[in-house]
Amino acid sequence: MLRVVPPLLPPELSGLQPVALLLDFDGVILDSVGIKIAAYLQIYVNEDPEKLKVILEHQRTHGGVTRRVKFRYFETEVFGRVIDDEGIETLSAAYTRLVHEAVLTCPFIPGARELLDCVRGKAAMHVISGTPLEELQDVVNGRGLAPYFASLHGAPVTKLDAFREILSTRGYAPHRILAIGDALTELEAANTLGIPFLGVTPIGEPPTFPYGVPVVPSLEGLVEALGFV
Repeated sequence: MLRVVPPLLPPELSGLQPVALLLDFDGVILDSVGIKIAAYLQIYVNEDPEKLKVILEHQRTHGGVTRRVKFRYFETEVFGRVIDDEGIETLSAAYTRLVHEAVLTCPFIPGARELLDCVRGKAAMHVISGTPLEELQDVVNGRGLAPYFASLHGAPVTKLDAFREILSTRGYAPHRILAIGDALTELEAANTLGIPFLGVTPIGEPPTFPYGVPVVPSLEGLVEALGFV
């Protein structure tokens, strides 16, 4: 059986063996980003194709932002419509119906299951997602992943506030933990708090992160690269 070569990480991350990992969920643990992008496009399937391109680009760069915030942005800024909270909830419910069952059965990001299995008991793992918390809990429980995680954080709490809460309640030194995400939202939160960050951008996808940010195409080999084995 071929062994995956560990990714090359910058010196500040290589062999870090962090005491905790702050993990996004969609696009880091589960290969579910495509499902969620497709749901937005399905909801707006009858709109101007040029505006759908704007939605697609916004989703790629703001993956960690909760759906209610995105729908408000799409309705007001992309389509120029006035929408109330009830309208946002209607869109959010339609989106949930499109994605929930699919996320329960979609594959893991390559290397993610190995990371969970190998890091468990060696470092605390916290999930910080833009998915509403109740739905996130349903998916984590439904996939049998709850025992892996020290905590779950979902919308409406922002990534930055969740990161801050974890630091304050757990007493981690920022430089001894690692945030792993696939969107600028996680990068900005980590940078604000001085937390090392590793981006995930699959091969073939357009670049998400600025030049100089360490990025891997998947989590394959990351256990070795971070010094856990």
